Amino acid sequence: MASLTELLDKPIRVPTGEEVALLQDLVVRTPDASVVEGPEVYPTVVGLVAKLKAVRGSRRVFIPWDRVDEMTTAGVRLKSPALNLKQFELRPGELALRSGLFDRQVVDVEGRRVVRINDLDLAASDGRYRLVAVDVGPNAMLRRLVGPRLGDRVNQLVRHEQSSRGQLIDWAQVAPAADSASLDDLRLRVPRERLALMQPAHLAHIVEQLTPKAGAALLTELDDAHAADALEELDDEQRGRLLREMDPERAADVLEEMEPDEAADALQNITSEEAADLLGRMERDEAEDVATLLGYPEDSAGGIMTTEYVAVPEWTTAGAVIEAMRAQTKAALAGADDPLPDALPEIYVVIEDTPPARVAPVRRPAMRGRNGARSRPRPTQAPVATAPRNFTLWTEGRLVGIVSLRDLLLADPQARMEEVMGSVECIARPLDEERDVARLIADEDLVALPVVDDDGKMLGIVTVDDAIDVILPTAWKKRIPRAFH
Repeated sequence: MASLTELLDKPIRVPTGEEVALLQDLVVRTPDASVVEGPEVYPTVVGLVAKLKAVRGSRRVFIPWDRVDEMTTAGVRLKSPALNLKQFELRPGELALRSGLFDRQVVDVEGRRVVRINDLDLAASDGRYRLVAVDVGPNAMLRRLVGPRLGDRVNQLVRHEQSSRGQLIDWAQVAPAADSASLDDLRLRVPRERLALMQPAHLAHIVEQLTPKAGAALLTELDDAHAADALEELDDEQRGRLLREMDPERAADVLEEMEPDEAADALQNITSEEAADLLGRMERDEAEDVATLLGYPEDSAGGIMTTEYVAVPEWTTAGAVIEAMRAQTKAALAGADDPLPDALPEIYVVIEDTPPARVAPVRRPAMRGRNGARSRPRPTQAPVATAPRNFTLWTEGRLVGIVSLRDLLLADPQARMEEVMGSVECIARPLDEERDVARLIADEDLVALPVVDDDGKMLGIVTVDDAIDVILPTAWKKRIPRAFH
């Protein structure tokens, strides 16, 4: 194994031993983005960039690898003295290592950090060299500044604990962007399967260290849902910068996957024209939810609430709700319908805006609070049989009760939701101050607080993580697990 620094600026000699040029760079052919494993991941050296000595200045030319007899840290020996004197130019699919990668930024996936390439390591195999790793250690930079021999000697004198090859990142985890020349930073192109294993908070930490353009490029390697999760971990201003750098259609797709309140916060940090354009590209239902939230002040309950919650009519049964949730999950996994909200703290029971024509009589029990006990009265006669009716998990109407997931699972499947539900003890209005809402959630130990209009119609919920966002400083929020943030 040899570092690129050890190979560069060494003499290139013809078979007679005469020095004709100096090695300026190595050129590799980048593998196709679909190649994610095996030897093909590691780019093969296809030629050299040589600096010819001339009477008038110098000239850079390309020497194909099949003209090379041997390359070592002492220099290069060619098979024949013939050289093509045409000025060197990169061809599509090729990358010059020194000019293309030195001092570029890459992502260390294992270390969850952005690092700078100080050197490159190459390994010989079957008569060819392959790029196998990037060196991001300070020793590599020292070798480049003062030369390999002096650099290694200085490292020994100062007794570095890490060897000069101690901070390598496997090339299988990095690759140049196709348009790297136009980027401020080199973006990572690790396989999507590997990125998908990373927690959204870890991805967000990496994106924070990149420029907006490079961060947006990294997010293109993720599916829409994973990119949305990573964006939700970032602060609002950075979300806005990333949205500006992303392709508008792609940005709209990611916004659709975000929680409506998070998407609204992100859109508030770009211009109204840009926000209107992205909303116009989103699916109608998702765009309407986000647009509604944008209509509320940022520091109000309406500004921090989400419209992602489950609400059902009071006349349906606990068993029917469970079955509907199970069917919704299966449909979402098959890509046929929207998934249930990521955070599903409670089920909300409403009286529909347009109730069914016939509702079977029921004896209403006294409501109870979430932690209070109540006795369920026994009916004096058999319940009236009614034909099954369709309902939606997103029923709109006046809020009348709340059911925890635990109570729903323990309830008699034939029991109506109005028999299972507890009373609504705390509510918020959309224009209430966000700090008052957050304080109420904390004081009452709530997992979510429903937001209703003057007529009691359900508008959304403020979850406990929304309250944390209001109360805690940004630096502290990043230390909290995603489940509570």
